Amino acid sequence: MNRPKKTYKELALEFKRTRSEQSFTQLYEKMRPGLRNYVYKIVKDWDVTDDIVSNTLTKVYFKIEQYNPDYQITTWAYRIAYNECIGWVRQRNKKVSLSVFADKGVEATASSRFSFQNPLHDFETPMTENDHWDEEDEINERDRLVKEAINALPPMYKQYMIYRFLNHKSYNEILDLMRKSEKGVSLQTVKNRIFRGRKIIRKQLQGMRLFADTMNNYN
Repeated sequence: MNRPKKTYKELALEFKRTRSEQSFTQLYEKMRPGLRNYVYKIVKDWDVTDDIVSNTLTKVYFKIEQYNPDYQITTWAYRIAYNECIGWVRQRNKKVSLSVFADKGVEATASSRFSFQNPLHDFETPMTENDHWDEEDEINERDRLVKEAINALPPMYKQYMIYRFLNHKSYNEILDLMRKSEKGVSLQTVKNRIFRGRKIIRKQLQGMRLFADTMNNYN
């Protein structure tokens, strides 16, 4: 498989040096899928995930001078995302999610205060560029399977699933979009169509390679 001409670090250093919108756009597009997967495993909500990823990449954009090229840009970005997740949990007192942090060296008390037992957990051995390429290949393969399954859906489910899983729209955004072309659509209609469409995709992908990872990352 052909590899990208520029690595994560090269794009980051190019953006740090030139402040080129093109280099940042390329960096953004490369890092976003992996960051989404990582953040979703913690917060378990795609809308919140997209907000956190957006905040993370915005901080990368405005604080690029703080990036130390001795390390992978992804190590720094994932550290920012991790801190954003902690802030989200603390703000909303999501005690049901606090156990997630125990495996990452963070202890949360009943008052939602956090103490870092090992703040560099999961970052002590940074991923290599090849590790990120492998992750990118797996994400691309998973996305390909989902896109093929969505395109094979009956028309009554297809557009809903495109908006939700390919365009990452919220239920309310999908409702507004679908009302322009379909009469009598309600929020419950949106939820039902997406639920049934996802059920069809699950059945189509069952037994295929990456099935478990695919459906775990498309909720």
